[in-house]
Amino acid sequence: MKTLTLTNEAYERLKDWKTATNDSFSAVVLRMVPKRGTLAEMIEDFQQLPPLTERQADMMAEIVAQANEWDNVVAEVDPTRPVALRQVADAI
Repeated sequence: MKTLTLTNEAYERLKDWKTATNDSFSAVVLRMVPKRGTLAEMIEDFQQLPPLTERQADMMAEIVAQANEWDNVVAEVDPTRPVALRQVADAI
């Protein structure tokens, strides 16, 4: 067990992530802070995912292409829904 020192702001932010009164700060950190890994480990994890369907791959390619267009960057969008999520939701 270790003792940590936090600023008030950091303490309040961490406390806000507690999901229950008996939720410990250790549980919050373990739940919210990913374990540090390597690029090789990330690639290995991705390789264990099921392959995308053709429809999913087409949707991802289209969304990335649109996100890379300058017009999309300056277009007026609903700030509560990111462009990619809105396009995926509309496509489904």
